[in-house]
Amino acid sequence: MTWINNELSRFKNHGHYKKPLKLQDYYKLDSNENLVLEKTFTKAIALKSINDNDFREYPLEHFETLYNKIAKYANLSTRHVGIGNGSDQIMDLILSTICKGKSAITINPTFSYFIDRCNMHNISTKLINLSALDNSLDFGLFIKESKNKDIIYLASPNNPTSNQFKIEDICNLIEVSNDKLIIIDEAYVEFSNHSLSHLVTKYNHVIIMRTFSKAFGLAGARIGYILANEDLIDVFNQYIQLPYPLSSFSMQLAIAALENFEIIRRSIDSIKKERSVTYDKLNAIKEIKVYNSDANFLFFQTFNHFNKIKDMLFKEKLLIKEFGDIGNYKGAMRATIGKKEVNDAVVTTVEKAVK
Repeated sequence: MTWINNELSRFKNHGHYKKPLKLQDYYKLDSNENLVLEKTFTKAIALKSINDNDFREYPLEHFETLYNKIAKYANLSTRHVGIGNGSDQIMDLILSTICKGKSAITINPTFSYFIDRCNMHNISTKLINLSALDNSLDFGLFIKESKNKDIIYLASPNNPTSNQFKIEDICNLIEVSNDKLIIIDEAYVEFSNHSLSHLVTKYNHVIIMRTFSKAFGLAGARIGYILANEDLIDVFNQYIQLPYPLSSFSMQLAIAALENFEIIRRSIDSIKKERSVTYDKLNAIKEIKVYNSDANFLFFQTFNHFNKIKDMLFKEKLLIKEFGDIGNYKGAMRATIGKKEVNDAVVTTVEKAVK
């Protein structure tokens, strides 16, 4: 059993996902869920799914409808679409099958789950720091450092820094990296200025990952999807993905959300408006540095005020994501944009903490 013990010890040496706190009567601003979307909407489509489905049967009837709805939403053919139990599950499947034992490059900071799962699957990972001045990436350096790598991962917009890179920079990266698998994570794309989904029809080495957990307000339903070239999608759907990756319940929720996208869009517009207002208020606090956002959250440095701000936010029952020192950033924090009164409470608390 020595080899099993060795493997278990290897796992324990890697980072792992730490679930956010769930505390009674606290405002949850640490997981980037869309809590602006009214609960009555998600409850209504959930009840309809419960009434419409016979859960004694395997989920068979909703697959084609969901593929068609996603394809229409992404303005692609169904031949470019795969689905999964959240984009995390899709990412893990890709890394553990196609990419296992390869090497990767990404930015720092970025979505930590990607790095953790690379470590899990013996994928060595190189990190290139973003500039703390403006969240920019030295693409020349990034391309140079990626020469001997097999996989490139970029989140667009990036989590946690909230910025989206220019289309021309990513397209140039794709053009000069045609021997690598390029994974673009668009978990927050609905809050941004552009999507790169159309590139999967042009390039056979580009994968776009998306989720219903953020803008669509269905984090608890665990629904994700992948967009890629036809050959990769065929292998993914037929051989890599599980036979029943989503429940009947979750699939019908996703279908209903896409059919009622105008309701989703209104919440997105509200979040984007509040994002701008909250940014301006935080930007007026000279003791911190907040960054323009293309996502549904704001990222900021608190420097030597980190502990005081953290403690005061918790005292006010405001749960945000606390990174501390990460990459080139000092005392970094990330706050989900919620409803106006909650956003104002975050601003007021930070103002009090730095006085």
